[in-house]
Amino acid sequence: MYFAKRNSEEPEIVIENTVVYACESASCNGWMRKDFASENYVCPMCGSQLIEEVRELPKIQTDFNSFK
Repeated sequence: MYFAKRNSEEPEIVIENTVVYACESASCNGWMRKDFASENYVCPMCGSQLIEEVRELPKIQTDFNSFK
């Protein structure tokens, strides 16, 4: 049998300050990155308003970010 060698080096995870919209309701944990939020600032899970805040999150690379 053949077992592939796993790469011993893990990719570096880059943490950056990211603007997110978080649900203002204390009973809801909903949030989303600003890049993926619609202009409708309502929580999709509970219907409360979303407020802008900054969190330290892993950087993600999407095709959407390259069109900005």
